[in-house]
Amino acid sequence: MPAAREQPTGLVTTAIQPHLEVSTLPPKSDPNVVLERASRPEYEQTWRLNSSEWKGFLSEPSYLDREQYLLGAEVTREGGSTGWILTSPELPKTEDGSRPILAACETTRKHAYVAKDGKIDKVISHGIGSVYCRPEYRGRGYAGKMIEELGKKLETHQQLKEAKGRFSVLYSDIGTKFYAKYGWHAFPSTHINLKPIDNAGEHHQRRAEITPPPQIEDLKYEDLAALPLTPNLERKLAKMSSANPSKTFVAFRPDLPNFQWHFMREEFLAEALGREKPQIKGAIDRKTGIALIWVRTYSEEPSGWHLNVLYTHIPEDTVPTDEKKKSLSALLLRAQYEAHVWDMVAGLEVWDPSEEVVLAAKAIAYGNEIEVFSRDQEHVCSLKWNGSEADDVVWLANERYSWC
Repeated sequence: MPAAREQPTGLVTTAIQPHLEVSTLPPKSDPNVVLERASRPEYEQTWRLNSSEWKGFLSEPSYLDREQYLLGAEVTREGGSTGWILTSPELPKTEDGSRPILAACETTRKHAYVAKDGKIDKVISHGIGSVYCRPEYRGRGYAGKMIEELGKKLETHQQLKEAKGRFSVLYSDIGTKFYAKYGWHAFPSTHINLKPIDNAGEHHQRRAEITPPPQIEDLKYEDLAALPLTPNLERKLAKMSSANPSKTFVAFRPDLPNFQWHFMREEFLAEALGREKPQIKGAIDRKTGIALIWVRTYSEEPSGWHLNVLYTHIPEDTVPTDEKKKSLSALLLRAQYEAHVWDMVAGLEVWDPSEEVVLAAKAIAYGNEIEVFSRDQEHVCSLKWNGSEADDVVWLANERYSWC
């Protein structure tokens, strides 16, 4: 189960660092301007600084509580999440001994794969998030300096023995150009959106029109461990890399620790809204083994609430095409109804939909156009590859579970 919701234990820092006079700040080229791992008080200070940007409908204390709570997820605890700050030893420390923060970000350690010629390497990768520079310090190149230095740090950070970090990712909300200057290039960022189904009767009627209608079962958290998600993706990586020897395939491991962080975030926000914790985490067609795992996404305005498919599980080469389409259509219908039940008025969103998923969605569109959207401003999937520049890299299963 996701970590039990606990009362906050209290934060170390109590106030936002006062900003320094701009005239006293060093240029980004100053050799003393360096990227360092944040201490716990400094890490918490970065939350206070960026809260106005990302707290959404939460109060600042609730936002700080959420960030602390999420450090209890399996993927982030015990050093899985690292706070970074751009700072300088030449600048005066604050009253609590913290270093001044010129820019900040965090990284999360993730288990991933690199596949080439049918051979799969299990690697440590990182997802980058919470990139922030306080308004008073913007325009001085600090964020760029931080990202440039971070790329170097992640080649060795938390790697096993003498291994070199193979790749890292981030999701840009400022377009495709800024991060590309430092090596994180935009990869295809696509999704489809389906409207919610307004009532149970319509849901059952639509599913009955699929002949014969697949028998869909809901999935709770404890059901997910039994799904062969990781072995299935490994087989797919081996198959695709063998068939495409000129390409290198990468993917994150679709496992419970990755999902748990999303579920904990979802449940915290539901509780903050005075709602019950969501129990249904997806659905499966037991006959085909095809499953959708999803999470509810609460944005600042209710008009933006939507149900995200975290991961689409389709067993490799075991399901006939026609059955696969029926199964996926029925699962998408179930997800559309779940969006309605939870007031996800913006509907169902599926990232990196395969051709099979798009066809299944079109089969149940009922006159609504199914468009594959390409994102170029928000949630732009970006990857920095540390291998040869000539390597042709394919990011497989680039779905919502990889988001950080």
